[in-house]
Amino acid sequence: MGKAEIFRWLLDVQPIWPVDESNGTSLAAREATTQWAKGKEAQYALNLLTGEERTKVLRFYRPSDAKLSLGSYLLKRRAISSKCKVSWPEAIISEDGNRKPCYKPLKTDGQALEFNVSHHGTLVALVGSLSKDLKLGVDIVRTNREKDHAMVMKEGFQAWANTYESVFSAREVKDIAEYVAPMHEDPQEVIRAKLRHFYTHWCLKEAYVKMTGEALLASWLKDLEFRRVQVPSPSTQEGNDWGQACKDVEIWFHGQKVNDVQLEIQAFKDDYMIATASSSVDASLSAFEELNLEKDVYH
Repeated sequence: MGKAEIFRWLLDVQPIWPVDESNGTSLAAREATTQWAKGKEAQYALNLLTGEERTKVLRFYRPSDAKLSLGSYLLKRRAISSKCKVSWPEAIISEDGNRKPCYKPLKTDGQALEFNVSHHGTLVALVGSLSKDLKLGVDIVRTNREKDHAMVMKEGFQAWANTYESVFSAREVKDIAEYVAPMHEDPQEVIRAKLRHFYTHWCLKEAYVKMTGEALLASWLKDLEFRRVQVPSPSTQEGNDWGQACKDVEIWFHGQKVNDVQLEIQAFKDDYMIATASSSVDASLSAFEELNLEKDVYH
C-alpha cells in the first residue's frame, strides 16, 4: 500500500464577491452583510449552499467574515464532490463527536474524506486526504503589525508573552519571550521578527490541536510543547508568494517526544503563515494549489 496523499488548496476571497462600498460607513455592519448578499456574484455562490449553511454565513456582521465563511463552505463541498465522486447535493458536510467537520458517505461503500479548513485575513485553506486512517489539521495566521506592535511597546515583550501562558508551556513562554531576533537597524523590524516567532508557535499548536479534533480549550494544551521552532521566511523571489517551508520542529507531549506526527509551516506573502498537521509522518504533502473560483470551485 502506497503513502497517503494529502492535497492542499488555498482560496483568496479578497477579489471575489465584491462588497459595495458606495454607501460608505452609513450602513451598520449587519445591514452591510445583508446588502453584500444581494450582489449578483454573492447570490450565485450562496445559492450553492444549503439553507442552513446560508443562514450561518449571513450571521456574520462584517461582509469580510461572511466571505471567509462562504469560501470555507464552498471549498469543503467541492473537495467532497470532486474527491469522493458524488454530486454537489450529496456533498453534505457533517460533524464528528468533537464537532469537527467531516464527510459521512450516504452509501455504505462510499468513499470517505478526511479534511480540515482554516481561514484568516482574506485566505481560506483546506487540506484533505482519501486515506481512512489519517487525521489532518490546518491553520492560517496573519501578523497584525499595528495592533501587536502597539501592545508590545506598551507592555514589553515578556509581559505580552505571559498573557498566553494558558496556551503555552512555561518553556514555550520563555522561548517566545527570550527569542533573539536577527539583527536589524530598524527596531520595529526586530519586534516584527519576534512576533513572527510567536505566531509560528501559535500556528503550529492550532494546526496540531485541530488535527486531534479538539479546540484551544483542550485541558492538555500546556502539556503539548514545541521545541526548536523555526520561523519560515517570506519569499524573496519576485512573482512568487510562497516562502520557506519548515518541518523540523520537535513535538513533545507530557515530556515525551512525539515521532508519529508530521508538522509543516510555510510562509505566504509578507504576513501569512500556514501550518499543516498530519497524523502520519509518511504521508505525502502536496504543494498548496491556489484555486480559481470559476474554474476550480464552481466547476
